[in-house]
Amino acid sequence: MKLLTDELIEAAMHELGFSEKQINEQQNHDFTQLVLNHYDAKVSDRWEQQDLYVYEESTRDGYSVWVCTHNPDSVCINEDIFYQDHSSQIISEIQDAIRNGLSIYCDDESRIDEAIEDMSERIYDDVRADVEMEFHNKGYEWPPKIPALLKEIKQLLTDEGLNKHQKIVDKITTAIEQLNIAD
Repeated sequence: MKLLTDELIEAAMHELGFSEKQINEQQNHDFTQLVLNHYDAKVSDRWEQQDLYVYEESTRDGYSVWVCTHNPDSVCINEDIFYQDHSSQIISEIQDAIRNGLSIYCDDESRIDEAIEDMSERIYDDVRADVEMEFHNKGYEWPPKIPALLKEIKQLLTDEGLNKHQKIVDKITTAIEQLNIAD
């Protein structure tokens, strides 16, 4: 049995560019592209067949509104038009489209960056789950719960005092060390 550890998972995530440190240090555009690639999502500034369209439009009297729709040929005013530039609903629609690997038309890259930055914790969890599944498919398993049980037994024997069980406590300590589990 090959043992799966957090260190193995983090090393694999580092190779993919998704370790916690890398996520925190990424430049916006580089990280945005990394995330889009991970989910097989695409963002374009070209008006062509897309799954989601996010763009600014002007009203007749010169006010800016933002459109977020799946069908630009049939925009519903009360569902697809937003008064606020970076509305949480627009960000949520972009995030859903990214996670579902859709193609997105967007006339302002900062909206995409904001959506991805807002979901960075979720991205980390998604990539970690994918990496863990890959390890499981290769025959890796999390260590059994024996170390926790050994620590509990050691604590019970130590709490009884009088060094009555010192040899057993020493054997348990050795076993825990051999399993590379900190005391």
